[in-house]
Amino acid sequence: MSKVKIIDKKSQKAVIFERELLTRIRSSFIVNLIYSFQDSDNLYLVMDFLKGGDLRYHICKNQYITEEQTKFFLACLIIGLEYIHSYDLIHRDIKPENLLMDSKGYLRITDFGISSIYQKNKKNAYDTSGTPGYMAPEVITGNNHCKVVDFFAMGIIGFELMMGERPYKGKTRKEIKEKMMKYQVEISEEDIPIGWSVEAANFFNKLLIREPENRLGYNGINEIKNNAWFADINFKELYKKKLKSPYKPIWEENFDKK
Repeated sequence: MSKVKIIDKKSQKAVIFERELLTRIRSSFIVNLIYSFQDSDNLYLVMDFLKGGDLRYHICKNQYITEEQTKFFLACLIIGLEYIHSYDLIHRDIKPENLLMDSKGYLRITDFGISSIYQKNKKNAYDTSGTPGYMAPEVITGNNHCKVVDFFAMGIIGFELMMGERPYKGKTRKEIKEKMMKYQVEISEEDIPIGWSVEAANFFNKLLIREPENRLGYNGINEIKNNAWFADINFKELYKKKLKSPYKPIWEENFDKK
């Protein structure tokens, strides 16, 4: 990372925070920091090498991701979020570009640059960083927020993989915010695509509830793990990476050369 560019973007605090954070956490479901150093011009973060590419690339490449594959991906994301939330850390930028795939098809969370430490009595309404298409309503409207913003983003990803588009679309943050405030998105039974279950639709709907206190996961991540949609997922075996992924990337081609 160029020091000049970091200073120009006024990103010094974010870079320092991410580096210090990554020295304290380590999981096989996040992209870990191995080593860091600097010279007169650049900062260097040596990270885990994930040769499977990011989820966005695979979405664009395949056009269609199955329900089975989606369930596995989100189960990996749940374990990653369970780990970082145990440190009272809110990622705040969960999106396909920040989910990298290893050679076996397991996802890991990366890019903690705009993460924050959740403090129950601390106001964080001013802190509205993130990617608009995946922001929770309480973030995009400048209200206090907690860990469940990451669950809302997971719901957006699930909806996107199921329906082929995000629920709240817009060219600007303002457009997305206006649509989000205008209506509560919900996948009805008649809208469920062929090959997808009612349980999947119900799961995504519960994650996308606008009021955080009514959102699935507000009372703890076990609410999510125990959802009917994950009845056939053994999270203990998944944690040990003993389950076979229904999607295996071709690692020789894991990014768009354009």
